[in-house]
Amino acid sequence: MVFILGNTLHVSQSGKSLAWRPALHLYRSSFLIALHITFVAINIYGWSHSGVNHVLIFEIDPRNHLTYQRLLEIGTFLLVLWFVSFTAFIISSYHDAQPFAQPLIFVIFLIILLINPIRIFYYKSRIWFLKNIGRVFLAPFYHVDFTGFWLGDQLISLDLIFFDLQYFICFYTYDVHWIQPTDKQGVFCSGWSQFFLQTVFIVLPSWFRFAQCIRRYRDTKAKFPHLANAGKYASGFLVAITNAVRRATILEYQQQRTSNPFLYLWFISSLIGSTYKLIWDLKMDYGFFDKNAGKNKFLREQIIYSSKAYYYAAIIENILFRFIWIINIFIYFNTSAAEYADIIGFVFGIIEAFRRFIWNYFRLENEHLNNCGEFRAVRDIPIQTTVTVASGYSTRLESIGSLSNLGDEQDAKRRQSMIRGGTMTAMERSRTLTILNEAFDNETSVSKSLTTGTNSNQAQNVSNNLESSSNTISSSNSLVLVNPYYTRTQPT
Repeated sequence: MVFILGNTLHVSQSGKSLAWRPALHLYRSSFLIALHITFVAINIYGWSHSGVNHVLIFEIDPRNHLTYQRLLEIGTFLLVLWFVSFTAFIISSYHDAQPFAQPLIFVIFLIILLINPIRIFYYKSRIWFLKNIGRVFLAPFYHVDFTGFWLGDQLISLDLIFFDLQYFICFYTYDVHWIQPTDKQGVFCSGWSQFFLQTVFIVLPSWFRFAQCIRRYRDTKAKFPHLANAGKYASGFLVAITNAVRRATILEYQQQRTSNPFLYLWFISSLIGSTYKLIWDLKMDYGFFDKNAGKNKFLREQIIYSSKAYYYAAIIENILFRFIWIINIFIYFNTSAAEYADIIGFVFGIIEAFRRFIWNYFRLENEHLNNCGEFRAVRDIPIQTTVTVASGYSTRLESIGSLSNLGDEQDAKRRQSMIRGGTMTAMERSRTLTILNEAFDNETSVSKSLTTGTNSNQAQNVSNNLESSSNTISSSNSLVLVNPYYTRTQPT
């Protein structure tokens, strides 16, 4: 509808053409913000559905955090407002009624929505975000955790916002004639100084991550992976600088574009940087190409998502999108119109947001598996004596049948955690379930007796019953073993 309206009202009543290029610069960044919020909401849905504990990974208060429904409402609400604002811009342009007030109002609304101190509109979540994003901006002066790393990487994919910041400031300072026309130009709004300021802004996300890696090295003294990761983001500095010089010298080499030396410097630095980042994505962030992957060829030993096709598709997608910048070379040699570069830059921004959306799934999955492997995700109280199922005779609880005869939900989960691995015959499954039911029922009796403060004789009798059941289990074809040296943990 917006495009139809723009095509219909592309000339104002006074005969002026619709200012598409300034509108593109002023609106594309806010669109990427709303789109990215929507993508993160979908990420949260996928993590929750697949069992990736993002609440623990981000150290969010489990009693008070945004669900994917709430975040999706915010993202779609902002997208609707964006389209309303853009429509108002087109109509205002047609009537010559200060059209450039519309994108400014929308950006001011976004800022107020985020930083307003009133305890409305998810106040605690906004404070959590501002606190963590502030630490990203002030790196390396604060300790860096996973949340800081993750937010910094999101900013890397939103670097177009930082690039457009220079245009936004200069446009509303000098180009918009609110009262009377003026020919004054700012120091950083034209010529080489303009490219310099754009470069400073666009390298800020890479600087944040670089500084975080240096801080991590200072805290841990581990050269790998922190210094190696810092080198990855340092390559972004070189890409931004060579690209700025290439753009600044386009007019000088207009007739002989192949003679521009900065074109080749930019190409080489971009190729090295993209290859570096691709390898880091697949090997370090995703954990793929693990030598112990086993049947998960080219992946890792453990995977959470339901289909391997997702993982292989993510590898192909990451390769394609990491090197999609090569299209810029064909644009450079086939057209000199800056409008095409602006549109392609916007398309690249959307593609990068989508690439980060996919990256989020596998990065948090890998972090979740690392937490489980290193027991960082276990908050349990150890109990000395326990009952475990021998792995050779265990199987998943789902293959046994209905849970209706296994007691309450908590006991069912505990039984499920004890029956994993191989296969059983029907008789063995039945016998194992009977033994487990008796053991858990007796253990539950012990817990309830001790909790309700029954007398010591009752507790001793129940404990003896549990010991008797345990001995019975240990003699039942070695299906279940009582190991006094093994500690089972019980959730608090």
